[in-house]
Amino acid sequence: MSTNSLPVTAPPTEDLASQGGRVVLKIGTSSLLTDGRLDAVKLDRLCEIVHRGLVAGLRPVLLASGAIAIGRGRHPALAVDDPAALQVSAALGQSRLYSAVEAAFAERGVQTGQLLLTPPDLVEDERSGGVGHTLHTMLALGMVPVVNENDALGVRNNDVLAALLGGYLQAELLLLLTNVPGLYDSNPKLAPGARHIEEVPVLTAETERQAGGAIGDGGTGGMVMKLGACWIATFSGVRTVIAESADPDVLVAAHCGRPAGTVFHPRAVTGATPGIGTLWRAFRTPPVGALHCTPAGREVVLRGETVCHHHIAAVHGTIAPGDVVDICDQHGRPLARGPLSRAVEPGRPPTAPVVDGGDYVPIMEDLPCQ
Repeated sequence: MSTNSLPVTAPPTEDLASQGGRVVLKIGTSSLLTDGRLDAVKLDRLCEIVHRGLVAGLRPVLLASGAIAIGRGRHPALAVDDPAALQVSAALGQSRLYSAVEAAFAERGVQTGQLLLTPPDLVEDERSGGVGHTLHTMLALGMVPVVNENDALGVRNNDVLAALLGGYLQAELLLLLTNVPGLYDSNPKLAPGARHIEEVPVLTAETERQAGGAIGDGGTGGMVMKLGACWIATFSGVRTVIAESADPDVLVAAHCGRPAGTVFHPRAVTGATPGIGTLWRAFRTPPVGALHCTPAGREVVLRGETVCHHHIAAVHGTIAPGDVVDICDQHGRPLARGPLSRAVEPGRPPTAPVVDGGDYVPIMEDLPCQ
């Protein structure tokens, strides 16, 4: 393996916004682990992917999943999907994951540093400044930041965190590496005729429905969650690619626009671009239910105003305040997505708010943001 040390690529005083070549690369659990253990061949392949990007002049930020899967093997009591067990597994596995990643990159002369983040670290102004300063300095010094969700505090999802980071950094590319060649219109393991989708000009709810039975990559992700990340990134103006991790040239190819996986183009936003906090609240999980609006409610959504109790004609699914829901017209066509702010239940005043204006994001093609 190469031991060439890479030079410092920019002075530490360079402004983050001027650092060209910024890319965010997230690799899934199954692309790093085999049977719950770090796979040396897969890890070496990841290092080669990143190293080739560095040689090509890119400034990658890496998100590596797998800490929970590694930590679960440390104690029999952790082999359950209990939240506390998952958090303990993350605490046990994170140091082992990063130590292996750090050593593997060091063999190529690449220096790394670990950052454990949560979405509020990126979406809350009072917390995001410190993150930006750290990333700015590391990238300016030619280092590779290795980021992971701080799952010891609460398990979320690295795909979503990667998308938030891509938007925060104004990255030129978000690359989600998995164990399949990208998005299919159905599960290729169950449907031999499943069609690989090479390009998604505009992500829609229909795209999600097509991918509903598509295979994921293990871990806490899956293809539907990756599409949630695509919503965040493309609304943030970041071109996104879902691709297989087997090709060592995949990062350079995706950045250059050569064929690689499935490409999701940045969304052309009409009106105000949603803030990163709004995007996180709207797409942090797949929707658990839907609100069907009256015709008057539809007009309220089109204007970006607060949706009230009397605007709701029907509720589909079991939903609670805080859950992500689709806001649909009377025919069930999704108009927008966001968190339910208050319960929809009999006896509430007609004007009681249900979804706050400004807290949901239009998802119908050509629907303007307010």
